[in-house]
Amino acid sequence: MTTTPTTATYLEDVEVGECATGTAGPVGPTGHTGPVHGAHVAVAFAASGLAIGEDVESSWRHLAPVQAGSELTFEVTVTGWRRTPELGQGVVVRHVRVTDSDGALVQVGRTTTLVPARSAVDDGAERVGRAFGTRPWATALAERLDGDTVFTTETSTWDGTIGIAFGDHEAQFRIYRGKVLEAVSRTLSGPTFTVVADEHDWVDLLTGPVNDFSRRAMLDQFHVRGNAYEYLRLTAALVALVDQAREMAHAGRTA
Repeated sequence: MTTTPTTATYLEDVEVGECATGTAGPVGPTGHTGPVHGAHVAVAFAASGLAIGEDVESSWRHLAPVQAGSELTFEVTVTGWRRTPELGQGVVVRHVRVTDSDGALVQVGRTTTLVPARSAVDDGAERVGRAFGTRPWATALAERLDGDTVFTTETSTWDGTIGIAFGDHEAQFRIYRGKVLEAVSRTLSGPTFTVVADEHDWVDLLTGPVNDFSRRAMLDQFHVRGNAYEYLRLTAALVALVDQAREMAHAGRTA
């Protein structure tokens, strides 16, 4: 992910994969065992440079108590970006990780924000490389996979469907003997197996400095749903898929 300390003003100033941090605290003398207070969130977002737009939805998961006197650190990662149909504004999704003074993860959250755009233009084609999990992204990735020697070789005798679950989105790649026949959000018979992870982990993998998919899978950041045998048999093909998705993401960086 890319660390971006500058302050965003418009939708065009934000890019999927940006990551910034801010601090808020210390927590009051009574401590805090529930979700982090809104004031802490606001301060941390402002410090991170990603305080932009109007929140329309948010969800938080409480993992551990926050002790009195602890200073909270917020890591804010942009995991989603899209324009609304009228193009004059857009939606930005951010993943938030909250750690205490000891570095322990105490909260995770997800916010969806409505953000004004600088101009009403359709720039979806330019940003497709980081529109992870969407149908346009899957279509563009399928074209790359058909030209990838490792992927076509590893799937040359295979007939099945690979699913990629990215938060609320799922892309499915119908493959027959090394050729991607279709890339859609849903296939008639469903995927042979699906690689599942949350938005933050996918973004971290696809925009980070290296393709460490196998290591992350061993750490259970990624898991499989469906036929685990076929998943293991196609590990090399999946690494190639991630390589191509990473190339798209880095080529498609616009901010």
